[in-house]
Parts: sequence; C-alpha cells; structure tokens
Amino acid sequence: MKKVILVVGIDISKDNFHACIKEKAADGKTTIKGTRTFSNSYDGFKELITWVGKRLKEDSHLQCIMEATGSYYEDLAYFLHDNDIQVSVVLPNKIKHFAKSLNVKTKTDKVDAAIIAEIGIERELPQWEPMAPEYRQLRDLSRELLSLKKERNRAMCQLHAMNHSHEKMATIIRIKKEQIDFYEESIKQIELEVKNIVHANKELKRKIEQIEKVKGLRMMTIIAVLCETNGFLMFSNIRQVVSYAGLDVVMKESGQYKGKTKISKKGNTRIRQCLFMPALNATRFNKNIKNLYTRINERNPNIKKKGIVAGMRKLLILIFVLWKKDEEYNLDYVWK
Repeated sequence: MKKVILVVGIDISKDNFHACIKEKAADGKTTIKGTRTFSNSYDGFKELITWVGKRLKEDSHLQCIMEATGSYYEDLAYFLHDNDIQVSVVLPNKIKHFAKSLNVKTKTDKVDAAIIAEIGIERELPQWEPMAPEYRQLRDLSRELLSLKKERNRAMCQLHAMNHSHEKMATIIRIKKEQIDFYEESIKQIELEVKNIVHANKELKRKIEQIEKVKGLRMMTIIAVLCETNGFLMFSNIRQVVSYAGLDVVMKESGQYKGKTKISKKGNTRIRQCLFMPALNATRFNKNIKNLYTRINERNPNIKKKGIVAGMRKLLILIFVLWKKDEEYNLDYVWK
C-alpha cells in the first residue's frame, strides 16, 4: 500500500519564510493543505512544526524542501534535522527551471513556496545532511579571510591615492597604514587557524594536497571552494557546480539579433571571488589553462577578461573532479 506523501515547500528569506503544504494521496491526487508565513526564528520554527503536525496523518511520509538561499536557510534546516524531519535543500537553478517547465509566470513568495512543494511531489530528492563541524569552522574562517583581503586591498588603494595627493595629513596616512597592518595580521592568524584544522584531519589534508598539484591552486582557494559547496555533496555533475558558482554562460540570440555572451553571475559570489587571482596566475604558469586563455583571447582580442573567466571555470571543474574521484592531477590528461 502506497503512503500518503506530505511535502512542505519553504521559500525562505532573512526575516521570514513562506510555507506551502501539498499532499499526494495514494491514488496520485495532489491537494494543497495550507499556506502560511512564519518568522525566520526559533519561535517561527516551532510554530511550523505545530502547524504541520496538525495536518500529518499516521500513514504520511513527511518531507520539507527549501531553496539554498545564502545562509538564511541553515538555521531552519538544522532545526528540522535535529527534530528527525527529512529535509532536502535544492539549488536555486533547479527551482527556476522546474518553474519554467510548469509555465508559471507569477512570482511571489507564496507561489514560490508552492512550486518548491510541487518539485518534492514530482521528484525524489536527496536528503540534506548537516555540514561537518570542521567544515563549518573552515567555511566561517574562509569567508572572513576573503572579506579581510578585500578590505586590505581597498585600504592599500586608498593609501596609494593618499601618497600621491597634495599635502595629505601625516596622521591620516599613519592611521591608514595601521589599518593595513591590522588586516595583514588578521589574515595571517586566520590562515594559520585554517592550516591547523586541515593538518589535524589527515584525510582532508591528503585530498587537498592532491589538488594543490594544479598550478595556480593553493590550500586557501581549495578550502574556500570545498566549504562553499559542502564538499560538493549536493552536486552530481559539472554543470551544476558551474551554475552554482555563477560561471555558466548566458547567450541571447534571436533571428538576426546576436547579444553579448556572458556569465550569469547568478550564484555563489565567494567562489568567483576566491578563484579570480588563482585563474590569473594559472594563465601564466599552468600550461593547459594558458593555452585555453590564449585561444579564447585570439577569438576575443578586446575582452581579455573572458580568458580569465574561462580559467576560473576550468579550475573549479578541476577541484570538483579531483575531489570526487580522489585522484592526483595529471597534466598530460586529455581535456575534453
């Protein structure tokens, strides 16, 4: 006998989240059992469980589905998991394409929650697993490291402008130098903490060292990518990873109209941020990526950045493949 499937679709944001309950009966008939808005807080989470519990039957199979929206979904996902409720976290591009397949043109939080519930009715989704504690630590350290480096570079540009301005006050220049020194010292502390965590985990250290053999990639970049993707647990192929990072190519052509080809940038900005400088170095010292960079720039001589973006994409793919296959980098491997 088939069980009744009860799916809770959750569209979450910073302050609140919208929930839609859909029930698929044993005969395949689907009905909406309710929609409601809750605060994105511990009290809201408890209200959600009470609200769902009133609609739960003895033979029901309950599943909550939400979109991977920044970090706003994490508290609710951990809360539901701790309460033994099955949770699935779906990548935004999957929700978007599924909505297109339904020909849904209206976009509101309520509609989005219903679409997220529907994808759980129609498809079997993998269960979400919490990030390992050390991965969470590494992710937080990595994000702070990226932020500090960004602020340091901004402060260095400001100092350069001050040094070339007319009669700038010595006090202002001294404060700016102290600010840069603070960033430098903080960056060193975080990098040391990251290395200590990695070295304490022999398996993690071994796999990272394999990937480090790719010229242009270093531990901090690899850690940033791994932590932003939770070790690629939610990804089964290269296209999903590239899309999640916002490095997928968008083309606009219709009839005689030929629009510009560009990357979507609809994805994790931190991955793109941490891959830019490694890709820039790889275009000089990594033979395969250098050839790729040269080939693309020959076709696009006026847009040098396209070659760098292609290098970023290739480095991301290399990290994904080498991590998933647990293999060392082979420079002579034929790229397809």
